[in-house]
Amino acid sequence: MKFECMKNLIYTFVGNIALVLLTSCSAEFENGTPEPWQREINPNENYEYTIKHPCLVNTEADFERARRKVNECAEPWISGWQRLCDSRFAQLSYNPNPQEEIVRHSKGGNFNTAAFDAGAAYQLALRWKISGDEDYAKAAIKILNGWAKTCKGVNYKTWPDDSHRLLAAGFIGYQFAAPAELMRDYEGWKTEDFEIFKKWIDKTFYPICDDFLDNHFNSSAIAGWMSWDLPAMLTILSIGVLNDDDAKIKQALEFFYHGKGMGCIEWSVRGMHEDPEGKVKGRHLAQSQEMGRDQGHATLNVGLHAYFCRTAYNMGIDLFAYNDNIILDLCEYTAKYNLTSTEDVEMPFEPYYHPKYGWHEKVSADGKGRARPGWELLYNHYAKVKGMNAPYSQAFAEKERPEGYGERGTAEAGDLGFGTLLYTEE
Repeated sequence: MKFECMKNLIYTFVGNIALVLLTSCSAEFENGTPEPWQREINPNENYEYTIKHPCLVNTEADFERARRKVNECAEPWISGWQRLCDSRFAQLSYNPNPQEEIVRHSKGGNFNTAAFDAGAAYQLALRWKISGDEDYAKAAIKILNGWAKTCKGVNYKTWPDDSHRLLAAGFIGYQFAAPAELMRDYEGWKTEDFEIFKKWIDKTFYPICDDFLDNHFNSSAIAGWMSWDLPAMLTILSIGVLNDDDAKIKQALEFFYHGKGMGCIEWSVRGMHEDPEGKVKGRHLAQSQEMGRDQGHATLNVGLHAYFCRTAYNMGIDLFAYNDNIILDLCEYTAKYNLTSTEDVEMPFEPYYHPKYGWHEKVSADGKGRARPGWELLYNHYAKVKGMNAPYSQAFAEKERPEGYGERGTAEAGDLGFGTLLYTEE
């Protein structure tokens, strides 16, 4: 008892000293990270890109492969296609419900309405791209036009100062950008309506994401979370690509490389470890910033990283390979722990201090085994395209195959997914 008491006193003292030192800097990050990586940083930063639309998470090459494999009834693509066709959001009977205001606050809101409609637009667009049936294109356009001509903003009247407005803007922004990018070459989408949509998505979602990444709504960046920064970064990147906006694209990339927040890749990693089972060689299990918080948030970051890196990759910027494939290291650590929801898993862990919530001393079991979309994309890129060892990401992808979408509410409502159909390499 005395030992535990003394340990807690030491932890509290050290944590408070660290917080004082960090927050006393003229710039929060200029004197290094709270817990620096135990590895050399070899940035290989790249801001040079080429856009060939469609150029967000999906390219025309993805659809060419999916069409061919579906027509051949080849596995696992045909099972992925059937998963899409069975989705309640991918039906011509889907009835969208555009709102004048998207609202998210600490007690709830109507944000899932927008998220589910965005997800439906994406899934309908996928069915058109793969089947060629224009009825699905028209249904997707109906949703996009309806929101662009009805919605006037996020929390612009209701709970305007609630910080959760960022989660609405961050997650729903990229979810609307994805189907719009797929539909931009559909002749049935009138030019004037597409321009209205581009202006709408910019003025509705970008300012909130921009404000948050700039000053975290006047709060400390080091007291934030990856799962808040990453959706804001992804929405800014997605709007930048959709609207051919160079400044937004480079803003998102700059935050990934150097941002003052937990979405910066240097800050996302809290420790580098060896695998106790030896399946991952070397110190290539990367403990993410939210592994000590809960697995609901830790697994959410997997898909966000996947979509962000895939978008950059499709423009010629290989963030998957950045800093010796650190994204893979993050995914392998997260997958290893979450492959099972019941069994104990031996996980190395580097304790770290969160300025708002105190010490995280072990992996949190809260939400263990949470399954989200994104694993097929990551596994196929690292293992199939690059020929790398990705045992835990592979196991997670196989467990979820054929991958669906984020049907559950809150952050992942209507999320993209369908990786088995779209990302499985031959």
